[in-house]
Amino acid sequence: MKKHLSIAYGIAAVALAITAPGAAGIAGAQTKPPPPSALRPYAFPKVEQFTLANGLKVILVEKHTLPVVGGRVIIDAGAMREPASKNGLASLTGRLLSEGTGDITGAELARRMETMGASYNAGGAFSNSFADVVALKNVFAEALTLAAQTVIAPSLPANEFGRVKNQALAAYQQRRAQASGLASDAFVRAAFDSTAPFSRPAAGTTATITGLTRDDVVNWHRTMFAPSAATLLLVGDITPAEARAVAQRAFGGWTASSAAMSPVTNKAQKYNGTRIILVDRPGSVQSSVVIGQAGFQATDSDYLSMLALNHVLGGAVSSRLNTNLREKHGYTYGIFSGLDLRSGAGAYQVSSEVRTNATDSALVEAIGEYRRMGTEVVPGSELGGAVNNLVASFPSSVQTVQALT
Repeated sequence: MKKHLSIAYGIAAVALAITAPGAAGIAGAQTKPPPPSALRPYAFPKVEQFTLANGLKVILVEKHTLPVVGGRVIIDAGAMREPASKNGLASLTGRLLSEGTGDITGAELARRMETMGASYNAGGAFSNSFADVVALKNVFAEALTLAAQTVIAPSLPANEFGRVKNQALAAYQQRRAQASGLASDAFVRAAFDSTAPFSRPAAGTTATITGLTRDDVVNWHRTMFAPSAATLLLVGDITPAEARAVAQRAFGGWTASSAAMSPVTNKAQKYNGTRIILVDRPGSVQSSVVIGQAGFQATDSDYLSMLALNHVLGGAVSSRLNTNLREKHGYTYGIFSGLDLRSGAGAYQVSSEVRTNATDSALVEAIGEYRRMGTEVVPGSELGGAVNNLVASFPSSVQTVQALT
């Protein structure tokens, strides 16, 4: 069996599995866990929106349990917007935002944030570029104003460009040295058309990163970073009046403009039947297995149904896949599935690292569970347990300012 494995496998029928749940008895006597208690009521915090005069959209979520406020500015300048030949440009620009502004160096920026006890982070991802800051209420306005300058007027210093670029190259090489990185890249190339942004690594490749220059970064920031292309999220112990004041203080003077951008499309590959891709990596002690298909977005009408289906198949420790391959057969430490949702595209994937000498057996079991979701009705008790788990765990997943942001 090859040492490294990635598979694109159709799952169009999977969504049908939960449309007609039925009850199924459990054969034989066995010890049952106690029934779950009634779900606790949960009210999501009120969401308010307003727009500054320069076009910056602000979204406010009040949460006054602790004197903490989080802010995230999101710019429509992710990797999906960059030319294929400049793959990695958004990520590289995001890495450089924290290296200082026209007034202070990156080291001084870090020192000032540390003095305030604030956490700060910036970067460039597939869908957007961003800067995050979390601080106590009494210093949040100052921390946000400082973070805003890394977005509005970063220095993008020439003396740091080479180092940050080398870090990006090293990160890509490290990813390629891992079985999971090779499998993931092979999957998206197989699932999406070569013209689709989703088919490329968001952080770039050795070839594309090597060709990037500081002028590319400066031009990208100048053309893509503008208030009309940005959204500021404010979450925590902050009132609407305070939110308007801190947003205006931090971003009110931002006057850059950007061209109107069209929606991004990610064309999926079309195949008849199952496509199997083998990537040999000699010396690997494990095989990386990826099973899935392009498709599914958060805007799809069956999105919530897919969340429930995924929880049954591979979205939890007690899922069918993990119970079969880990608990029953011992092929892997864990196997999970999930929806990879991005702007203009999405993919559904099952992934795991399995013992090399059990790769074929693990694959048979995984695909068997995959197919069973499309051919058998999920028992009502199993589906109900998955839905209850999703609903009951949601409040704890958004209990902090950082999680809400």
